[in-house]
Amino acid sequence: MIPVSIILAVLIGKLRGGSLARLQNLDIKALPLILTALLLRVAVGKLADYGLLLPWLQVLAYLIFFYALVLNYKIPGLKMFACGCFLNFLAIIANGGTMPVSAAAIAYSGVNYGDPTGGMHSLLTDETRLSFLADIIPLRPPYFPLAQVVSVGDILIIVGIFYFIQRQMLNKGDLLVLD
Repeated sequence: MIPVSIILAVLIGKLRGGSLARLQNLDIKALPLILTALLLRVAVGKLADYGLLLPWLQVLAYLIFFYALVLNYKIPGLKMFACGCFLNFLAIIANGGTMPVSAAAIAYSGVNYGDPTGGMHSLLTDETRLSFLADIIPLRPPYFPLAQVVSVGDILIIVGIFYFIQRQMLNKGDLLVLD
């Protein structure tokens, strides 16, 4: 969902007269920490493919990421992005280090999760805590280009990224201020 949203944000930014060159002038602090957190999240998923389940490594990745977000809280769009990350983090921490995902939403969307009970996801059950923050929103073509199941946190993350890109590409006077 994030790559599609980034592409859409850039295309809309260009259609609105924005400049790609302005995306090069990012003043993001702690970029190595952000990359470390992202690599940890990827590692959790890849290690799960080999049967090594380390869900708490995902929690560590979030904590590193939150620290980097705090250092960058003044950047437009990152507050909403951070809120989305925090909602996902709450669902993950409340459910043993994995993000619950609805089997009904998986079936409806047609997405192939492989084994949703390993790695970064677990199946949503009656015992799931904070189930309203879990991956319960199915997206599928033709409404969204790629079939997937998302959470409320994911939607806030996407809105934050979209706003961040629009804000970077356009002049401040061209935008509705959300921060």
